[in-house]
Amino acid sequence: MTTYTATDAHFDFPPRPGRLLQRELDARSISQAQLAARTGLSPKHINLVIKGTAPLSPDVAVTLEQVLGTSAETWLRLEAAHQAQEARHEKRNALEGFVDWAKAFPRRVLVDRNVIDPEDSGAELVAKLLAFFSVASPSAYTKTWLEPQASYKRSQVHAIDPNLTALWLRLSELHAAGLIANARTYDPERLRAAAAMIPRLTVHDAGRAFKETQSLLLDAGVVLVFVPEIPNTRISGVSRWIHGTPMIAVTSRYKSFDGLWFTILHEIAHVLLHPKRSTFIDDGFKANDDADSQETAANAFAENHLIPPDYQAILSATTTAEAIRSLADTLGVSPSVVAGQWAFRTSTWGGPIAKLRNKVDLAEVLA
Repeated sequence: MTTYTATDAHFDFPPRPGRLLQRELDARSISQAQLAARTGLSPKHINLVIKGTAPLSPDVAVTLEQVLGTSAETWLRLEAAHQAQEARHEKRNALEGFVDWAKAFPRRVLVDRNVIDPEDSGAELVAKLLAFFSVASPSAYTKTWLEPQASYKRSQVHAIDPNLTALWLRLSELHAAGLIANARTYDPERLRAAAAMIPRLTVHDAGRAFKETQSLLLDAGVVLVFVPEIPNTRISGVSRWIHGTPMIAVTSRYKSFDGLWFTILHEIAHVLLHPKRSTFIDDGFKANDDADSQETAANAFAENHLIPPDYQAILSATTTAEAIRSLADTLGVSPSVVAGQWAFRTSTWGGPIAKLRNKVDLAEVLA
């Protein structure tokens, strides 16, 4: 007997074992009645197996091995492949009922983020979306991705799209998955040391500084990724734990150089200071979070690393761009970072000092 393979010229799908059994009988000029006599099985059962009405059981497979010489494993592989194909067919029919669920996600976003192909529709669209979220059904998606959002910590209260938030979080997980294998076991002391070094990396261009920060954090057991923002999510950064490894993802939402580094240090603070099970989704640079002690602590951590406490009074008293540059030289950090901290302390968004706040598009510099 020729064993069925996926490249068999005669079939483009797993055939019923009974169909191949009938071919085998025809090739040997054995009738179903004769096979029943040789195997001790009833003619009715042989006929049901051939028609596919009855599954080909392990006992029948071993019996056919004795009589026809084809291994039981071959018959059982055929049966398993056929059953799997039938299950996929039934599943595909069920997916057709979930098309409206899939339409809740903006198609353009799904295509742009390579979740689906432009031509995907119907059951194929649903199947790809469920596979992307690694769930079996829309109800499983809700339990896995939407219901936990009620416990997510957000730094501000905005009207946001929960489906798009889930989409961005999943994209961040998938980006991180490629780096987790290179991360050490999480070490909070190494992470604290990395946080102390990060401000000095800001004197480099954004691409180099970000990559060096990624390396520092991997050495501390933390994965840092950049995932461009999705509209209606209002996410600047997130910290969460994936299978025991902390992940930090940033969007460079405001495209401000100083905001990027504040966000990274803010998320590092969440990893160090707050429960492993919590997911912190942050909306903006130095958000007004006085009512939330965890956000206040994360803000303070970032501020104190960018501008050490001994220099914060000097920063607040600064009035010129030249003084900002001088303080940046003293601290060994980018003037853009110092200017950003000054702007938020003084609520001054224009003038010569504000012009020191550089813009950066990580999507471009990391391309």
